[in-house]
Formats: sequence, C-alpha cells, structure tokens
Amino acid sequence: MIDLKFKRKINKPIDEVWKFVIEEFPNAHEWATGTPSCRKGEEFEDFDRVCNTETGKLMDKITNIDNENHLLEFSVKGLPFFVRSVVSSWKLNKISNTQTEIILGPRIEVMPVIGTIMQIPMKIAFKKLYPGLLDDLAIFIETGKPSPRKQKEIDSNK
Repeated sequence: MIDLKFKRKINKPIDEVWKFVIEEFPNAHEWATGTPSCRKGEEFEDFDRVCNTETGKLMDKITNIDNENHLLEFSVKGLPFFVRSVVSSWKLNKISNTQTEIILGPRIEVMPVIGTIMQIPMKIAFKKLYPGLLDDLAIFIETGKPSPRKQKEIDSNK
C-alpha cells in the first residue's frame, strides 16, 4: 500500500477554501496543470467528475464529505490494471482567520507482484506531481487565476 500526504498553506480562510473544494470539484481543469478538461459526471456514469489528464482519463467518485472536519475523500478509477484501488483525501486545517493548511494525498492499494514492483516509480511520480498540484490549487484559490505553469499550458493549447 502507498499512503502519501502533501501539505501546503493557502492564504484564504478555511470556509472559503472548503467552499471552493466542494463547489468547484468538477472544474479541476481550470487550475490543475496536466488536466486539459474535466466535467461533472453524468448520472448513468456513477462518477462525480471525469477528467482527461496527460496520463489518461480519470473518473472520481466522492465517497465522503465531512463538512465539520473539512475532509473530502474520493475514489479514483482509470489507473493502470495493477492498481486495485485509490482513495484521495483532501483535509483542511485552520491555521488562522486568513490561512488554511491543505493536506492532499492518495492511498493506493496495488496487486501483488507487479503492483509491488511498480510502487517505487509510482511514489516517485506522485512526489513530483503533488507539490505542483498544490501550488496550482493555492494560486487559483488565492488569486482566482491559473498558476503561471497552468497558464502556460492553457496558452500552448490554443
């Protein structure tokens, strides 16, 4: 099992960050580099969000929204065959009236043998992905605009 956590401070009150996380869940393409398009899942699909990413199509299903503790959890489908399950968690903690800590991370269960072998490159990939993702998210929440990295991606796709 891979269980990773990544933290970042966001210069906005916790209630504003939480509102964004919940209400803008289907719109990750607006702020996340490597995600050119997302949409809300259709009722027949049984997913809350469907995203086309640089690594393929991912489908997310919200499994837990804990408003009191500012915790969002969702399962992710569309990963390689050796991945049995992925649950991504987004947890917010109040730092002050104007700052929030966000902790993101996947908990990944893999198949024996091939999955066990693939854990090392997967950890390396996630350790590269998540810090940039957190920067993209924080910049978008703080400014309402894509990060320079995401803006460059948007401009190159025009």
